[in-house]
Amino acid sequence: MLLSYTRNKHTTVKDINREEVLVSSVVEDTFFSAEVEMVIKKAGLKIISVDGKIRRSFNEECQAAVPLLQKIVGLHIGSGIIKTVMDLIGGANGCQRLTDLVLECCDNVILRFTVDQLGIVLSRIDRVPYTNNKAFLKVNPRLKNSCIIFAED
Repeated sequence: MLLSYTRNKHTTVKDINREEVLVSSVVEDTFFSAEVEMVIKKAGLKIISVDGKIRRSFNEECQAAVPLLQKIVGLHIGSGIIKTVMDLIGGANGCQRLTDLVLECCDNVILRFTVDQLGIVLSRIDRVPYTNNKAFLKVNPRLKNSCIIFAED
C-alpha cells in the first residue's frame, strides 16, 4: 500500500489603501482545504473584517466553526492574540486548523510592518545603534522588552 500526502500553504498581505491591509492564508492538502481572509486597520492593527471558507474537511467541527471567525472582529493583533484566538475559534467546539490559518495571517501582518523597519535599523547599526532602536520601537511597540536589545533600559 502506498500512501500519498501533499500540503501547500500560502499567505499574502496587500495594502488596500492608506489605512487598511488585506491578508489571506490558504491551505490545501490531501484531506483539508480552507482559506481565511482578514482586513486589518493599520492604526492599532485592529481586525475589522474576516471571512473564511472550508472547501474540504475531514471533520464536521471545522465546517461548523466558520461562523466563529466573526468573534475575532475588533481584536487587535498584538500581545495575547494567540490565546484569544485559540479560545474563540479553537477549543472543544472549534477547529484548530482554522485557528492556525488566522494566526498565520496575524504573523504575516506583523512581518509586513516589521521587516522594512528592521532592515533600516540594521543598515545603520554601526552608526548609532541605541538611537536607531528607539526609533524602531516607536514604529513597532509590540517588540518593546521582547528581548535584551529592545529592553527599555
